[in-house]
Amino acid sequence: MAVVLGDSFLIFGSVSTIIGKYFVFDSIFFYLVLLVTILGVYSQLSFSYLITYEIKLYLCLSLIFSILCFSINHSIFFWCFYELSMLPLLFLIFKESPYSERFLAGWYFACYLLITSLPLILLLIYLSVLNGSFFFSEWVVGSANHLILILLSFVFFTKVPLVPFHTWLPIVHAEAISIVSIFLSGYIMKLGLLGVYRCSYFIFNFGIIFYLFLCFIFSVFFFITACGELDGKRWLAFLSLAHIVIPFFALFISDWLSINYCFFYCLGHGVSAGLVFGLLWYLYDLCNSRNWLLIKNSINGKGVMLMVVVSLLSLCSFPPTIQFFCEVGLIKFSSSLYTYVLFWCIYLFLGGLIPLVLCGHILIRSENQENFSCSLYNYLNFLFYLVMWCYLGVFLL
Repeated sequence: MAVVLGDSFLIFGSVSTIIGKYFVFDSIFFYLVLLVTILGVYSQLSFSYLITYEIKLYLCLSLIFSILCFSINHSIFFWCFYELSMLPLLFLIFKESPYSERFLAGWYFACYLLITSLPLILLLIYLSVLNGSFFFSEWVVGSANHLILILLSFVFFTKVPLVPFHTWLPIVHAEAISIVSIFLSGYIMKLGLLGVYRCSYFIFNFGIIFYLFLCFIFSVFFFITACGELDGKRWLAFLSLAHIVIPFFALFISDWLSINYCFFYCLGHGVSAGLVFGLLWYLYDLCNSRNWLLIKNSINGKGVMLMVVVSLLSLCSFPPTIQFFCEVGLIKFSSSLYTYVLFWCIYLFLGGLIPLVLCGHILIRSENQENFSCSLYNYLNFLFYLVMWCYLGVFLL
């Protein structure tokens, strides 16, 4: 067993890395397991009376396989756990979703999952044979053709998802039950970034800068598209598509000492997305609609309104959220190139404006009467827990 010790602060520097035969325990493993624990474990405890034992079983399987995927050092086992972490959620879309278009959404998700599964395992086997080892820690930089590594990265991009593989996400979120949406946006979207980091992190240079530029352009379009969405879950899905460009961008500008910005941002984004999906679940049970115009009329008191405002502000990277500190750090690293600075100006303006406009719409001309039901206590307990992690996570870590 090899132990590599870093000397920087846990959040924004290198940390202790323990590399064994089959498992790697590093800061990335820590952040992603923490994310799974916050969202996965606590959501099941909070909503245990709302979900059946069968749903709990499939969710637990997804959580277990995801944790194994975060830490595994073996390429074939990585592929197995990677696919198995998503299959239980795919099954729940087909079986448990009450919405009419669930089969269309399920087949969209299944096609992206299954069509890329075979190329992924073939590429991993090829790279393992080429490097003479199935363990990621023993792979040598430059041993494989650059085009092969780019192809492997694009297979992972379908799971993130990045352009042009993004079409399944809004459809799936709109048709999935709320707890599946929490899991999908919370940590499943991060598995693709983890795969890129484990297998081909070193290819992210100016050779594929045009693809990064394309993602920048589409992130602006995603923000604009979100402005016209009345369905709360589709609105949040388009925002997530725009936000996920940030950790991808971090792979370009980070070195081995600052790569934690990428996955610490994933922790913050996952908690924030889970918070807003949980809020939409709560409001849906109040008014039986995900339409923002109807949701506004179902906010029944100052306490709920405060929770709505705090949740939406977390999407704006409002200080002191985790995303705020990560974005400040990434701006510092990218300040030397004017193209990156221009992107940050547009991204921060639109990324902050859209949730704020919706927040203002909910606050103005609102008439409601204070009302509370004990049956809604678990919702508010879950939301309060995630709010604490969103805004105090930096200090807790």
